[in-house]
Amino acid sequence: MSRISDLTRKTRRAEPASVLATAAKSVLVTAGVVAIANLGRKVVAQAPTAMASDWCEGLTLEHEATLAAVDKLIATSEEHPHRRTAQLTAIKHMIAKHALQEENVIYPMIARDSSEAAGELNKEHGEVKAMLFELTRMDKTDPGFATTLTELRVALEEHMREEEDVLFPALRERLSQEENLKLTRAMNMAGVMVA
Repeated sequence: MSRISDLTRKTRRAEPASVLATAAKSVLVTAGVVAIANLGRKVVAQAPTAMASDWCEGLTLEHEATLAAVDKLIATSEEHPHRRTAQLTAIKHMIAKHALQEENVIYPMIARDSSEAAGELNKEHGEVKAMLFELTRMDKTDPGFATTLTELRVALEEHMREEEDVLFPALRERLSQEENLKLTRAMNMAGVMVA
């Protein structure tokens, strides 16, 4: 009996360490999986912009993707409020990433020539963010949700057209090839940080 008692005591002493080791291993494996998933999400979110030939093309691709996502949400019936919520969350993330790239990298370059234009662009971003906040707060079955969403799309498209047709081409033309390359890298780096 004493031999069984000794074995039992040794097992009991080893259990806490074994449990901690197993828990630590589980946490590390989970953290690794999360880190890999997060990296994959960042790559997917930034890929269209990073694969573009320059910053202007990359932002234009993001504009198109954002409008397509908004159109998909507009087409989602009020009978699917959870789907609307999920789609709105994805759009908010897309716009937040995109806005950070423009506000922190592109607009300061535009401000060198026209602080008024950069100020107006930032103001429009604020208006879009306010509409997104309102959409987030709204009941997704409320008929006003579709109205506000349509207003958001109109505001986004007007803002994007001004950037794509006037402001971005003027900035790209003003900068040297090397400056455009640096701007592309800076914009992509800003996007990866938030993606």
